[in-house]
Amino acid sequence: MPVYEIHHCIDISDSQKDQLAEAITKLHSSRFTTPSLFVNVRFHDSSSIPHYVAGKRKSFNIIIVHLRPGPDRPRSALDALTNFLTDLWNTIMSPSSTSEKLHTTFLLNTIAGGQEAGFLLPEAGNDVEWVKDNLAEFEKRAGEKEEDIADLLDEVKKRKVFGLG
Repeated sequence: MPVYEIHHCIDISDSQKDQLAEAITKLHSSRFTTPSLFVNVRFHDSSSIPHYVAGKRKSFNIIIVHLRPGPDRPRSALDALTNFLTDLWNTIMSPSSTSEKLHTTFLLNTIAGGQEAGFLLPEAGNDVEWVKDNLAEFEKRAGEKEEDIADLLDEVKKRKVFGLG
């Protein structure tokens, strides 16, 4: 349900992308109860895309996160997420120069609605109810051998927050 967009001006290996995506997914799904199937991470090579700050051309790394707005996302939780992303970048990327550092992180409450994998998105804070409301459809589609939905069903049954296990 969230979309993490990582715009990078440096080379990032597939292994580093995998590590970043896995850690972001794990954190987001545990902190905000979003099932991992719905945590999206995209990488954009921005090394050849002009970016301007204060009217001057700049090259730097930036993470833009699109979230669903909601009461379970107070400023303290967003600040903690920002700090986590910076620490994660520093751990995985081991920046040794200014151009390798994470320069900016923006968290935007921009996802007012939509659908993903054929399911309408719940409002932030209503994930538990949404999972329970869609459980029969998850079970049906998992039975039809939809691997992503089978993984989703397995995950929500294991996570205590959903009360299904």
